[in-house]
Amino acid sequence: MNVAVRYMAQLRQAAGAAAERVELDRPCTAAELLQRLAERHGRPFRDLVLDAAGAPHPAVLLFVGDEQVRPETTALRDGDVLTVLTPMAGG
Repeated sequence: MNVAVRYMAQLRQAAGAAAERVELDRPCTAAELLQRLAERHGRPFRDLVLDAAGAPHPAVLLFVGDEQVRPETTALRDGDVLTVLTPMAGG
């Protein structure tokens, strides 16, 4: 199963790329994929997308295609494009 992941805002720097393809050995939820990506990309990335308990941070926005999705209940499918966006502060 292959999923494309696009990173926006400061996640691009934390991941070291604007996008990547992830090969999954089994179907998973968006939350599970975020946890796998956090393991792959290390602490700066993890701190942006996961809370202290390892669950997706409530402020992180996820989209599959153009539709905003909930991480715990969204099952990813082969060929999906997951966009991950963290809120930006400032003004």
